[in-house]
Amino acid sequence: MDSKPSFENFPLLSTPNLILRDLRLTDLDDLYEYASDPEIDHYTPWDHYKNIEEARENLNDFLEAYEKHGFWAWGIEHRVDKKLIGIININKPGYNRKVEVGYTIARKYWGQGLATEALQVLIQYGFEKLDVARIEAVILPENKASSKVLLKAGMKFEGLLRSYQVWKGKPSDLEMYAIVKA
Repeated sequence: MDSKPSFENFPLLSTPNLILRDLRLTDLDDLYEYASDPEIDHYTPWDHYKNIEEARENLNDFLEAYEKHGFWAWGIEHRVDKKLIGIININKPGYNRKVEVGYTIARKYWGQGLATEALQVLIQYGFEKLDVARIEAVILPENKASSKVLLKAGMKFEGLLRSYQVWKGKPSDLEMYAIVKA
C-alpha cells in the first residue's frame, strides 16, 4: 500500500452499466458538457465550468495528479453511451486506514442508480485492494438525492458536522456518512 501505483497500471473497475477508468485528454468535451451545468453548483464545493478552458485546466490537474500521486480519481464512463458522465474519487489512505469518497455525475444520468453503482464498486475496491478500514463521505444536508445514493451503497448516516468545511467561501454544515470494513 505504500508504493505509488503507476499510471500504466491504473485500476479499471467495472459494473454492469459503467466503466471506472483513468481520465484522458479525449474526455474534455464530455467533462465540459456535464460539469458546465449550473445545477451542480447546489451540491458541490466547486462551481460549474464557465468555459471549456476551465474544464481543460481541471482535466490537466487530474492528469498531473496521476503522475504525482497515483490513481485516486476515476472517470465514470457509461457503457452504452461510450462517454464520460462523471468522476468518482477516493483520497489516498493514510496511517489510520480511513478514506473519503466523492463523486459527481451528469444531470442527464441522475436518478438511474448509476452513482450508487459506481460508489459500490469503489467501496469494494477500497476494502479489498486498499485495505482501508473506513470509507466516509460528506454532503450538504439539502442534497437528499446523494443521501439516498450513500445509503443504498451501504453507508450509514453518522451525524451533522457543524461548519465542517468551507464550501464556496463559507463554513458549511455537512452530513457525515460512513461504512466500515466488516
